[in-house]
Amino acid sequence: MNRPPRSRPIRLAAAGVGLALVLAACGDDDDEPAAEEPATEEPATEEPAAEEPAAEEPAAEEPATDGSADAPKLAIVYSAEWQDGSWGEFAYDGANALLERGVVSDISLQENVPPGADAQNAMRALADDGFNPIIAHSFDYGDDVKTVAADYPETIFVYAGGFGDVAGNVGDYSQPFWEPAYLEGILAADVMDGAVAGAGGFDIPVCRAMKNAFLAGAQTIDPDTEGSFVAVGDWYDVQLAKEAALAQADAGATMFIGCGQGPTFGQIEAANETGGVAMGYVGDMSELGESVLASFTWNLEAVFELMVEDVVAGKTEAQYYEVLLGDGGMSVVISPAWEDRISDEGMAAFDAALASIEDGSFTVPFDAES
Repeated sequence: MNRPPRSRPIRLAAAGVGLALVLAACGDDDDEPAAEEPATEEPATEEPAAEEPAAEEPAAEEPATDGSADAPKLAIVYSAEWQDGSWGEFAYDGANALLERGVVSDISLQENVPPGADAQNAMRALADDGFNPIIAHSFDYGDDVKTVAADYPETIFVYAGGFGDVAGNVGDYSQPFWEPAYLEGILAADVMDGAVAGAGGFDIPVCRAMKNAFLAGAQTIDPDTEGSFVAVGDWYDVQLAKEAALAQADAGATMFIGCGQGPTFGQIEAANETGGVAMGYVGDMSELGESVLASFTWNLEAVFELMVEDVVAGKTEAQYYEVLLGDGGMSVVISPAWEDRISDEGMAAFDAALASIEDGSFTVPFDAES
C-alpha cells in the first residue's frame, strides 16, 4: 500500500467552517517603476543597459523546453471553493501539477460557479477563449455541459457523472471510489461490530456503489453485517449529514462511509460522538477525529491527463475517463492512531485484497443497487 506523495492530512477545526477557506490573490509590485530613474541619470552607461535584453533570451526559451507553449489550455469549473480539503482541492492540485509539468500551457480554475445559467456562461466564455478540455467538476453540471457542448463541437467537455455518460464531445470521468471503499470495509469490520451506514449528497450510482462495496468488504470479515444508505440532499451541509448519521447510529450503525464532503464531515462528527469509525473521503482526514479509521486519495492529475491526451491527438469525441486503483488512481491511507489496533488477521485480509485488485485477479463489483 503506497501513500501518494501529494497526500496530506486535512486540518479543519470545524468541518462546516473549513469549507469557507478563500484563496489569496497575488498583486503586482507597484514599486518597480521607480527603478527606471537611474537609467535616465546615466546616459553614458546606456550601452550596457541596451545589452540586457540579450540576457533575457534563456527565460524566453523556457516554455519551449517542455513543450508547454504548444500544449492545450485546461479549464475546470467547480460549485464550491477549491480549498475544501477534499474533492475540490485534489482537482486544483491535479490541474496545477499538469501545468508544472508542461502537459498544459495554461489553466483556468473557477470556483463557486453554481449549476445553471452561471455554469453555462462560464463554460461558453472558456470555450471562446480556446480552453480545451473544459471540465465541470460535479455531477450536478451534467445538463449544463450537454447544453453548451452542442454549440462547440470541436471542444471536449467532461463532467463528473461517474456512470459512463458519454455522447459526442461530452465525456464523463469515473470516480472508482468503490474500490478503496471495499478495502476500508475490511478494516472497519475488523475493529468494530455493528452495521454499516452509507450516506451520499444525493442518491446517485457512485454513492450507492461506495456503500455497497464497503458493506461487501465488511462482510468478508463478518458475513452477518448489514447496512443502510441515506441521501442527505446536499453535498456540503455538514449538520444535515450529521443528523442523518446520528439517526443511523441510533439504529445500530457503527461503521460510516460518506460520498461527498458534507456527508463525510457529518459522519465523522457523529462517529466521534458515538464511538463508531468513519472513513475519510478524497483526502487524508485522520486529523478530523479519532473515529477516522482510514481515508482514500484520488489521483486526478492522471485522470485529467487522459483528457488532455485526447485533445493533443486532435480528437473531438470524448470518452469515459477512468484510472482505477490498480493503475494508481486511488490509495488507501490508514490513520496512524489505528495502525496498531487492526488485528494481524485483518491487516492480512486487507493486504491480500489490495494485492488482488492491483494485479487484476479480483475486481470490486460496481453495485449501484439499493
